[in-house]
Amino acid sequence: MKKRRLTAAAVATACLLALTLAGCGGANDVKSASEPLAVSQAFGQKSVWVQYNKNDAIEKDGEIDRILVFDGKGNVTAYQCDGATFADLNGKSDDEIVEMAKEQDKKVFDTERKDALDSTAPAIERIQSAYDALKDEYDSGTYTSWLGGSALSDLTDADLEQTKSIYNQTLSELEALLNAAKDGQAATKSATYQEPKAQPYTLRIETDGTGNNTQSETISFDAPSYSFYKAQLGHMGESDYEEQTPADVLNWGINVSYTEAGKAIRNERIELFSPVNKQTVYDMTFAGFSGLATIVNENHAGFVLDTPDTKGIEVD
Repeated sequence: MKKRRLTAAAVATACLLALTLAGCGGANDVKSASEPLAVSQAFGQKSVWVQYNKNDAIEKDGEIDRILVFDGKGNVTAYQCDGATFADLNGKSDDEIVEMAKEQDKKVFDTERKDALDSTAPAIERIQSAYDALKDEYDSGTYTSWLGGSALSDLTDADLEQTKSIYNQTLSELEALLNAAKDGQAATKSATYQEPKAQPYTLRIETDGTGNNTQSETISFDAPSYSFYKAQLGHMGESDYEEQTPADVLNWGINVSYTEAGKAIRNERIELFSPVNKQTVYDMTFAGFSGLATIVNENHAGFVLDTPDTKGIEVD
């Protein structure tokens, strides 16, 4: 196994030196390269890229998943998007795209947070309602939900003890669910938005069968992940459900699904294969790879994967 472990910052420094030697707007410029530009050289410059579904085409209505802002120092800031399309980039400068990215990322946070609160509130209400009804029956000794149409006097002492045990267990489970849901809801309510920060990225090459040629190249970096505690009535993902009675709860438990809050940061990996042909959307020309593109000049020479002997990149 062959590895070269120079940092991304070192790669960026080398690329910036190359840019200085080539001159502004020269062969290595990310927007107007007159010669094919390698991945490490492109990401080593200040630039803005858009991440999209690699199976989708670059077109006006195509959705953008993330906007990646490279600082030219070996770091990238990842902004999530909520419904942004390639058309939304038309006429915008890089700075304006970054401002849009910030707005989009905040929108993702707000949307996810609201969705979690909106789903958890009725779930808490439902658990509380079942708990209150069964607690009242237990405290009063009526056990109506369990008995159905039977009379309390028909129960033997053993039956009565079993009934009390069922109520005790159910109430204990409901109380635990209720406390967890309330704690999750409180954590979601107190969550505040933090703008993403620049994170170091790494590049890795996977070679072909010969070991001498690049088959694919991967960029890895940490990106925000807005995932909140969510409680939902019925089975997760199903909008229709049958309302449960206290008797149903005694027999089968409460029908509520839960999603725990996820990590605030997760590692994102984008695998780059052969470059795609330049695509035009309105007045914009996009170049890059399947799933990752940037706006370039019309006569841009395109991008290429790094070779296995490129310094600063892990290989295989």
